[in-house]
Amino acid sequence: MKITLDWLSDHIDTDLDPATIGARLTMAGLELDALIRLDEGLERVQVGRLVTVNPHPNADRLTLCQLQVGEETLEIVCGARNHRAGDKVAVARVGATLPNGMEIQLGQIRGVTSHGMLCSLKELGLASEADGVLILPAETPEGMPIAEALGKNDVVLELGITPNRGDCLGVRGVARELAALTARPLRPLTVEPVAITAPEAVAQVRLEDPTGCPRYAGRVIRGVKIGPSPRWLQNRLEAVGLRAINNVVDITNYLLLDLNQPLHAFDLARLQLPVVVRRARDGETLRTLDGVERTLTGAMTVIADGARALAVAGIMGGEESGVTETTTDIFLEVAFFDPIMTARTGRRLELLSESRYRFERGTDPEGIPLVMEKATGMVLELAGGEAGPVTLLDGGSWQTPGAILYRPERINRLGGIEVSIEAMNTFLTALGCQVTPVTGDASCFSVTPPTWRHDLRLEEDLLEEIIRLYGYDRVPTSLPRVPAAPPAPDPTRQLTDRLRTLLVGLGYQEVIDFAFVSQGSQKRCNPDATPLALLNPLSEEQAVLRTELSAGVLECAQRNINRGNSRLRLFETGRVFLQQPDGTLREQERLAGMIGGLAEEASAHGSARGVDFFDLKGDLETLLAAVTGTAPVFVSGGPALLHPRRKSGITLADGTPLGWMGQLHPGEMEALDLKKEVYLFELELTPLLTPVESRENAPQSSRFPAIQNDFTFLMPLRTPAGEVTREVQSVEPALIRQAQVTAIYTGSGVPAGSKSLTISLTLQADDRTLTDGESKALAEQVIERVERCFGASLRQ
Repeated sequence: MKITLDWLSDHIDTDLDPATIGARLTMAGLELDALIRLDEGLERVQVGRLVTVNPHPNADRLTLCQLQVGEETLEIVCGARNHRAGDKVAVARVGATLPNGMEIQLGQIRGVTSHGMLCSLKELGLASEADGVLILPAETPEGMPIAEALGKNDVVLELGITPNRGDCLGVRGVARELAALTARPLRPLTVEPVAITAPEAVAQVRLEDPTGCPRYAGRVIRGVKIGPSPRWLQNRLEAVGLRAINNVVDITNYLLLDLNQPLHAFDLARLQLPVVVRRARDGETLRTLDGVERTLTGAMTVIADGARALAVAGIMGGEESGVTETTTDIFLEVAFFDPIMTARTGRRLELLSESRYRFERGTDPEGIPLVMEKATGMVLELAGGEAGPVTLLDGGSWQTPGAILYRPERINRLGGIEVSIEAMNTFLTALGCQVTPVTGDASCFSVTPPTWRHDLRLEEDLLEEIIRLYGYDRVPTSLPRVPAAPPAPDPTRQLTDRLRTLLVGLGYQEVIDFAFVSQGSQKRCNPDATPLALLNPLSEEQAVLRTELSAGVLECAQRNINRGNSRLRLFETGRVFLQQPDGTLREQERLAGMIGGLAEEASAHGSARGVDFFDLKGDLETLLAAVTGTAPVFVSGGPALLHPRRKSGITLADGTPLGWMGQLHPGEMEALDLKKEVYLFELELTPLLTPVESRENAPQSSRFPAIQNDFTFLMPLRTPAGEVTREVQSVEPALIRQAQVTAIYTGSGVPAGSKSLTISLTLQADDRTLTDGESKALAEQVIERVERCFGASLRQ
């Protein structure tokens, strides 16, 4: 947002210098980004009158000029041809450094001393190209600084306005802030209604979209004369970076910057009345003022006539209905457009404009009549014409700001300040708020914000305003008193930290991935799940929230293996996101990992060996035994992602489901272009949060000797060995300390469809040495249980 000091003085009388004004505004939240002097480089350039213009005695293409500059007469050699005696010109004195960097020195030109230079607009930094020196109006006083003559004796303040302060996107709003900060009065903004000299020129308007346009005003002005704007208006627009176009368009741009109210002028001869504020039709097209053909949708508000759309409401007008040099009658529009709809339309059309920038931050709907009268008055003054009556339509879908209950005692407590009630009320009143006491409670006040402040909704908003005007630098600095008690331990974090430590000790590396994965990765790991899709994903590779942690681990494994990592052990802890039948989203903590490549490198002691199922199984047994105190149980199960014969479900000793492990399915390996076998696991962490029995209560080693018994059974080939060992231990858990499979054999001597399974039992009591009779009785029970439960027979 750019404003000039001279423009600001139209609204507030201040004796502060520009740097001080910038500092005060910065401390109030309107940060000064730059301070630009428009007269920089013009300090030693003055207005001079050409007394004589004679040919140079030694050059055909040069002239020798005598000039009167104030009380001095100067002789200057000039190469231009567009000047003559009596003209007023811009004279750069010796010692001047012009905006383009040129230094003016006393010099000899073809034997004649030149005491300066006659300047063009290009040399003054006011144009990119120029043909001849600048000729000034005849009434320009001799000796006047050129900056004053051209309206460049001003300073531009460039302010950074935060999105919540749309009210400061006009000079009036900045002046209002400065008035409140300095306790100086704001110049009253009063505009007398113009005389209606064309009562028959009624603005015909129909408001069909009150949601997109809650308030709309239109007026017809006949008989205008389009031409250039006066120099003061052009200077102001150019100073803040806008190009002057013509008097009517410049007036609309001027008031946009002055009062923060965008306007638009249509060429009435190009309209088929009435003007209609409506929703666009799907597929409707409009060529905007920037020359781009735009396709509209039914969610966009447009200004239209009986035949077509004329403008994108609140953003940009159409090329076909704009004001040109042939325009004689205009339709002037001042409106309030819905901020959210304006922002959405602008984003969808990828269309930026000064109007959109203001409407999407909120303008003042109550200020529309005043702006209409101000604009009409300027048009009549600068372009002539006759004004018709104003048509003002209210859609009823906008509301005035509601009253806010404010308690000065709470303001002081929350802000850490000590400000009197009178001072607080003065601050708020200076911002345009209406402050009234609450009947029956002297400690409370009711504050009604002005209609231009859309950001004041809560008591905390008033606190911010009071502190801004009181001064952030005056708020005492003090450290908060915070109890030094340590935070309560988080069981989930403690568990994940321990799992990380154990896995790193087993040779794994942790990976951290996005919670978003591609649709393909999601379907690969869990085709039955319905993941939550992102509305605006960063890419197709991050389109949905993961329901399986292994999806990201598998993608990471693919990248590493294909890049030649020969030994890979990875794990990740994190959350998955599961959609429930009622539409809610449940988050679940999980641990996933993988191994791939070599288990052992080739060495003098043996050849290289690739990882296999039992490497991963051993790691999980070690990990879970350390966490739970008991070995996990491996059962039939596992997702379709895994090899059908090399996978397993995992449960705790009490049967609580925990997760799965196994080899990646060969079909998936081929799809991912993996040349080496990959083994995966994924565990749910919630079952592991159950407190583990303390070491003091854990079973102690027995001092009595143990007995080893081995049994070899013949049983069906598909009988899970783990189920057999668990069943054996359940025969007498107090005495059977361990049941371990030591051999599995299929081949010669074993019937087809069967296998030979050898189990080694460790028998031991805590209070005595077991007798041969007890050992024999236990053996018989074990044999009977295995034969009965699994259809097995003892091999002799």
